[in-house]
Amino acid sequence: MTDESRPADRPGRRLPLPETIADAVANAIATGALQPGDRVVETSLAEELKVSRVPTREALKVLATQGILVAGPHKGYRVASFDEATVSRILEIRLSLESILLRDAIQNWQARAADFAELEAVIAALEAAAAAGDKRASLRADLEFHRAIGRASGNGIALTLWEAIARHVLIIFSRAEYRDDDLGAVVEQHRQLLAFIQARAATRGSMEEIRQGIEDHLLRIPRDRARSGGHLADTSGG
Repeated sequence: MTDESRPADRPGRRLPLPETIADAVANAIATGALQPGDRVVETSLAEELKVSRVPTREALKVLATQGILVAGPHKGYRVASFDEATVSRILEIRLSLESILLRDAIQNWQARAADFAELEAVIAALEAAAAAGDKRASLRADLEFHRAIGRASGNGIALTLWEAIARHVLIIFSRAEYRDDDLGAVVEQHRQLLAFIQARAATRGSMEEIRQGIEDHLLRIPRDRARSGGHLADTSGG
């Protein structure tokens, strides 16, 4: 795996070693260092990451359980293929979970003085990533924006389920949605979502409105690219 595929620490917490290893493999798939069908060998991975085989074995089992790796003969693993049906299912699950998380977060923001500093800080990180042309940093910040909404929701069950598909989202969106010319558009996309959240926190929005807002956010880049013949203009104004 390349240095680019190695995981950065998630903000605010130190992960157990098996989770860190699993993130490293997911990052390698997301960045293309590992391709669908490639073998992932426990001993080689442990040597490369300079860790022992026990946490490496645990990490590979987690990834196989999540469907990111496929167990093969002789206890080996291969990178799974994410076909159109799988991508569609992940998007549907993400939409449902994020609608619930955003609804609960908005209710919490309505019940107290809303503080959007964390979301604004993540948008600043997205802007820095776009300016640097850093796709991987943009992806991490994108996920962290939605993770911050999850934390604000106070809904631990839904957030745990969301975390279970976070690696799928990283892989699918890095390989299928994000391109270098999309990074400025991603910033604007999140600015618009924050404006939507702030407006709903100041009023009362129905669950259907919240779900539609999340759906528009998740699908805007693919829809805009389809309309423009495969590429996006930078809509961030700079």
